[in-house]
Amino acid sequence: MSDDLSQDVVLAARAGDPDAFAAIVSRYQRRVHALAYRLTYDAELARDATQDVFLRLYERFDRYDPQRPFTPWFLRLATNLILNIRQKARLRKTLSLDAPLGGDPDAARPEPPDVKGVSPSEGASEAEARAAVRAVIATLPEKYAAVVVLHYLEGLSIREIGARLAVPEGTVKVRLYRARDRLRLALPPPNSA
Repeated sequence: MSDDLSQDVVLAARAGDPDAFAAIVSRYQRRVHALAYRLTYDAELARDATQDVFLRLYERFDRYDPQRPFTPWFLRLATNLILNIRQKARLRKTLSLDAPLGGDPDAARPEPPDVKGVSPSEGASEAEARAAVRAVIATLPEKYAAVVVLHYLEGLSIREIGARLAVPEGTVKVRLYRARDRLRLALPPPNSA
């Protein structure tokens, strides 16, 4: 795999070399944080989940099989842990109707629109649509949110998602279909101009 670290670095980190482990953290920290944020849409929870992923890697590095590529194994570990953290956070959280989703006012803020050639009203509508999609994804059960995020936001194929989540490709397809149905029902229809 092209984004895999050298086997020497991985093996050194697995053997307890702190510099090699720091290289792994440096290499994957942004990617893990982006995944955590996309699965939780909560900035603070994403930061905590990212730290937990690397702590879990440190604790379970002996389970890594050096005969296999490191990146898929690690991202599977990260995805599963983040989904567990998301589920626990959802169970603890009670949302009021007027509280922003995710509990973090910064996370609830819509992303700034791309202003090149877009009117302010179009940009605001686009930002509102993205915020609505994020809000609905945040309410999906973990098994559906995972396939949506991994397919549409991470760009993984059905086969790659199946490998990452350790489920058959047919299960991924069914979950993706059901997630799209839930998104379609929960989101307002697009405005026709």
